[in-house]
Amino acid sequence: MKKIIVIGAGPGGLSAALMLQSKGFDVTLIEKDERVGGRSKKLSLGDFHFDLGPTFLMYIDVLKQVFSRSGYDLEKEVNLIKLDPLYKLIFKEHTLELSADLKKNITMYESLKPGLGSAYQSWINDQTHKMSKIKTILEKPFPNALHLLRSDVLKAAPVAHPFKSVYRLLKTYDNDDHFIHSLSFQAKYLGMASYQAPSIFTILPYLEHVTGLYHVLGGLNHINEVMAKLFKEKGGTLRTQTKVTKVLVDKHHVQGVELESGEQIISDVVVMNADFAYAMTQLFDQKDLKKYKKNKVEKKKYSVSTWMMYLGINQKLDLPHHEIIFSDDYNQYLKDLMNGKMSKDLSIYIHNPSVIDETLAPKGKSSVYILMPVPNLKHGYDWDKESPDLREFVFNRIKEKHNLDLRSMIEVEKVYTPNDWMIHEHVYQGAVFNLAHGLDQMLFLRPHNQFEDVKGIYLVGGGTHPGSGLPTIYQSALIADDLISKLT
Repeated sequence: MKKIIVIGAGPGGLSAALMLQSKGFDVTLIEKDERVGGRSKKLSLGDFHFDLGPTFLMYIDVLKQVFSRSGYDLEKEVNLIKLDPLYKLIFKEHTLELSADLKKNITMYESLKPGLGSAYQSWINDQTHKMSKIKTILEKPFPNALHLLRSDVLKAAPVAHPFKSVYRLLKTYDNDDHFIHSLSFQAKYLGMASYQAPSIFTILPYLEHVTGLYHVLGGLNHINEVMAKLFKEKGGTLRTQTKVTKVLVDKHHVQGVELESGEQIISDVVVMNADFAYAMTQLFDQKDLKKYKKNKVEKKKYSVSTWMMYLGINQKLDLPHHEIIFSDDYNQYLKDLMNGKMSKDLSIYIHNPSVIDETLAPKGKSSVYILMPVPNLKHGYDWDKESPDLREFVFNRIKEKHNLDLRSMIEVEKVYTPNDWMIHEHVYQGAVFNLAHGLDQMLFLRPHNQFEDVKGIYLVGGGTHPGSGLPTIYQSALIADDLISKLT
C-alpha cells in the first residue's frame, strides 16, 4: 500500500485526501492549524461564526464528484441552500439585483436599457456553447505545450477568444458599463481586473447564473469540517497543529516530510496543498528545485490581496446575503488596484449570511463579513496605518447607501489584513488568489498538477491548473486523484 502525505487541509488537500483514502491508500493529512480549511476555515469570535475566506459556492457538480468518488452523496452530507436572488450590485446611479431566474435577469437588464435584455440572452447562449467546449480543458492536466494541440483544445480555441479580455468580450454584446461590470466583477475571484483576465473567465458569472449560487448551513467552512470527519471515519490520519518545515528529497524524488518537532515521516507520494509560492520558498532546499527556485518564484505575477472585517452585530440586518457596493468610478478603481495603488474610491463586498442562516450568530443578531480587494504585500503598504482609514471608509459607505450606523451595533470585531494572510495563513505576499491568471501563467505555463521539479509530488489548490476559486481547486484534487490512482 503506497503511503501518501497531504500537506495542508484546505479544500484541495481535504478533497484529495478523502478520495485517495477511499481507494485504499495510506493517507496522512497534515495541517498546521487547529482547524481544517486553510484560508477557507471557520473563524469564531465568541458566539459569532464566519467563513474566513470564500463565501461564493457555485458549479457544485465538481464538489459532488469529489464526494461521489469518495463514496458519499454531497447533498446528504451538507445542507445546501440555493440562493435567489444571487446578489445585489449597488452602483453610483443604479442598483441591480441578479436572480437565479434568467427570465428575471433579462427583464431587469431590459428595464435598465432597451436592448440589454437581448444582449444578456446572447451572452448566455454563447457561454453555454463555450462551456461545452472548454469543460474538458478544465478537467485534464497540461504537462507540456504539446497538450495545446489536443483535439479538445483546438476545438475550444475559436470560442474561448484567448487573446481577448473579459471586458473586451463583454463589450461586443453592449458597451453599457453597468452591464459589463455586473458580468465581470467575478474576475476579482482570480485577483484580477476584467480588462486583464482572459475572456475564458466569462464562464464564472455564467456558472453563477445558470448553475446557481449556494450557501451551506453553518458556512462554506462546514464542507471542510465534513470532509475531515469522513476522512477520519474511513481510517485516514489527520494531524492538526502540526507544521511541516521541510519536504525531504533525494535525487529529485520525494522521500517524505520533516515536521517542526524534528520528526520525519516517510512516504511514496506527497500532495502539496500549501500555498505554492510559500512552499517553494520555505519548504524545500533550493538545491532540490530547478524551475521553481526562490529567485524565480519571486519574479512571478501574483494576485491582489484582501482587507477583511468580521463583525458580530447586535441585531438582524436588512441586508442581502451577498452585496457589492461599487466604487463611483469603478474603471479607475480597477486600474489603481492593478497598479498596486490604494484608491480613495473603493469597492466593498458585504456578506450577511445570517439573513438565511441562524446558526452563525445568537438569536436576533448577525455575523457580517466585509471584504475589500487591496494590493498585495509587494507594494509596500503599512497595513497597521491603513486599517483605521479603511475601517472608517467602510462604515461611512454603508451609512451612505443603507442609512445604517454599524459602529453602534458591534459586539465583536476582527480585522484581517494582507499581513495576516501571510503571517497566519502562510499566503505568499498576502496574494490570496494565488498566482495571477494571465495567459503567461495558465495551462502548461502554470505549475503542473504533477510537479515538474520533484518526482512523486502532486499539486492541488489555486497555484496549479486549473487555477484559483473553489470549483477549480476541487477540480485540481480530481486531477491529482486521477494521476495518483494510476500508480497502483
